[in-house]
Amino acid sequence: MKKVLLFSLVALLSATFAGAQPYIITQHDKDRAAEIVAAMTLDEKIDFISGKVDGFHTHGIERLGIPVVRMADGPQGVRNKTNSTYYPSGIGLAASFSREAAKGVGDGIGFDASARGVRIMLCPGVNIYRSPLCGRNFEYYGEDPCLASEIALQYIEGIQQHRVMATIKHFAVNNQEYRRHWTGSIVDERTLNEIYFPAFRKAIEQGDVAAVMTSYNTVNGVHAAESSWLIKDNLRAWGFEGIVMSDWKSTYTTLGVLTSGLDLEMPENFTTKPEMVKPLIENGVVPEANLDLMCQHILQSFIAYGLLDLPA
Repeated sequence: MKKVLLFSLVALLSATFAGAQPYIITQHDKDRAAEIVAAMTLDEKIDFISGKVDGFHTHGIERLGIPVVRMADGPQGVRNKTNSTYYPSGIGLAASFSREAAKGVGDGIGFDASARGVRIMLCPGVNIYRSPLCGRNFEYYGEDPCLASEIALQYIEGIQQHRVMATIKHFAVNNQEYRRHWTGSIVDERTLNEIYFPAFRKAIEQGDVAAVMTSYNTVNGVHAAESSWLIKDNLRAWGFEGIVMSDWKSTYTTLGVLTSGLDLEMPENFTTKPEMVKPLIENGVVPEANLDLMCQHILQSFIAYGLLDLPA
């Protein structure tokens, strides 16, 4: 009887706090973010475009009403110094061919995250299987871009209805874990667009996913986090206005990070320390407007999800 009452309470709370619609960035959100960016000092902007040293929080700016925001992995449940339900692996979920199951898993993870004060979930992972030896295959959705797209779309909707931001990853062509900092993927544009990009594109165009995480590998010779072709010419061209963050320790040069279209270096400022960024700004190598846009993308996403107004 106690278990039945507990499950009923969880269902009631889930229905109460879940929203019916995704949280979409509006013009009002953009305008409010722009006002905050205009009030930020250069030092505050530089701090804001990287995570805190603890690895799973963003920097807050108390005087401007910007809170510290907590994030966590994903994709099978909420972790990183917390306990939650562990859901079936991604390949098992994809094998169900069930949109309802995918949304249900997202709903459960979103509820768990919200209950623990986590506002950004680092999931789902949607990389297409190329090598059977890839260490992350268990959490991805198989080798069919159509199936991966549909499962991811429902999973994202399930998470984001709880006012928790989903992060689709790893963009792009993350085919293996072994020596991931040093491997590269050479892929022609047709293959990228027909096989590797569809899940990301559907998540942006139909799922209003809040964030995208770049991969470790190079794509046609350029590291993903520093590829303006990947981020500006593709992600942004699809209408994405949310946060583009790096995978953990997958940034390599300060200039690349500041010019690629990346918004947030994680888990901390390996390439965006003040002593690295300021000379580039002061000498005109990189316009301060680049920092402004990075902060703008982060802030307008936070505002759309109520992170500046509703405590975790």
